[in-house]
Amino acid sequence: MNSFSYFDLVVGLLIVLVGLKGIVNGFIREVFGLIGIVGGVFIASVYATEAGGWISQHIYTFENPSAISLIGFLVLLALVWILSLVIAELLQKVTRISTLNSMNRILGFCFGAFKTFMIFSIIFYAISNVQVAKRFMQKYTDNSFLYPLLLDSGAVIIKLDLPQGEVKEAKEKIEEKN
Repeated sequence: MNSFSYFDLVVGLLIVLVGLKGIVNGFIREVFGLIGIVGGVFIASVYATEAGGWISQHIYTFENPSAISLIGFLVLLALVWILSLVIAELLQKVTRISTLNSMNRILGFCFGAFKTFMIFSIIFYAISNVQVAKRFMQKYTDNSFLYPLLLDSGAVIIKLDLPQGEVKEAKEKIEEKN
């Protein structure tokens, strides 16, 4: 069985500290902040070229197509994120007035801690797939309680195993270039 290590202390403390930030922000702000970032990246990645083209035609002319896409991406990301934060603030005011305020803060802690745990899961799972980093981390994580939980969660989130058809296609493309 795994025991407690300094790795657990540091990672656990960071998770709790971000959870405490969740108490201050509340569940609504935490969730809408995440929705704003993820939704903003998604929408911006789909419509960046069109938005950049519109900006280039109507606001400021850009000559470089990459700059047009980049500007479109950044503007859309910012707009979606800001809209999400405005909605969060409006809902936050409603919960302050009602009896839902304490529930909002408790759930904010839980969501903030969970979000941090998931981010660490992705990071440590990705690092564990690099042999040099894995060997370096091993001395800190040998007796860890949290590290196996982080790896298992990260494996579920990332799923680095590609279907064999995609691996074969990628190899063929590499061979064609050589």
